[in-house]
Amino acid sequence: MLHNYYLRKLFWKSQLLFDPYIYLNSLKYWENSKNSLLGKRGFVIGNGPSLRMKDLDKIKNDFSIASNKIYLAFNETDWRPNICTIADRLLWNKIKYEFKSHFSQIFISSSFFDYPNNIDCIKIPLLGEWKGHISVISNNILDGIYTFRTITIANLQIAMHLGLNPIYIIGCDHYYSGEDLSSESNIKATVKKQSNHFIKGYREEGEKVNYAPIEIMTSGYNYVQEFAKKNNIKIYNATRGGYLESFERIDFDKLF
Repeated sequence: MLHNYYLRKLFWKSQLLFDPYIYLNSLKYWENSKNSLLGKRGFVIGNGPSLRMKDLDKIKNDFSIASNKIYLAFNETDWRPNICTIADRLLWNKIKYEFKSHFSQIFISSSFFDYPNNIDCIKIPLLGEWKGHISVISNNILDGIYTFRTITIANLQIAMHLGLNPIYIIGCDHYYSGEDLSSESNIKATVKKQSNHFIKGYREEGEKVNYAPIEIMTSGYNYVQEFAKKNNIKIYNATRGGYLESFERIDFDKLF
């Protein structure tokens, strides 16, 4: 991790070479937002098939973080996320201009340098693939974070950075069926079914997507839970069903 003060400064200064405005804007955002919601509850939204539109309406007055093509739910709910993130390059190339129609601000991977004009971009300093470092999870985004191949883990770290506590996860089914590894690459998959997301047409049959390595993702969730326990942060899985067991389960309906 970039916990060393000088390494952190070097990381951010190096980014200034590519897009000074975006990176200064991002640096300022993360500095000012640290613990800005301390002690408030918040929700991290997955895009799994268990996600219900009526559940989103229930949390419209709570702070929430969502990702990717969550805007496909907007025709069916008054809820809108406070933060929407994306770190998947394949998906970004497909939908980056659609984002502009739904959000005035987007949170994107620090490796993205192509984005629509006239939209506020906040860069998430992602550190790439985890290589066995001891410190893998952070509640300070300025230090840089790992995602373990799922944006939800990045979103949980953003939630902790903001000081949200407790944090509730919904719509995270942690299971992907009908996506076969492509012969082109061991990190690409070909969609065969459309049953892995909350709305029909989220992915199309034959579409090339990034493969979801469940074991790596599970290890990441376990690290998040371990970090949260050590730092007295409560994270609960309020998903209706699914296969994510890294966090204590809680009944979503009993939260209201």
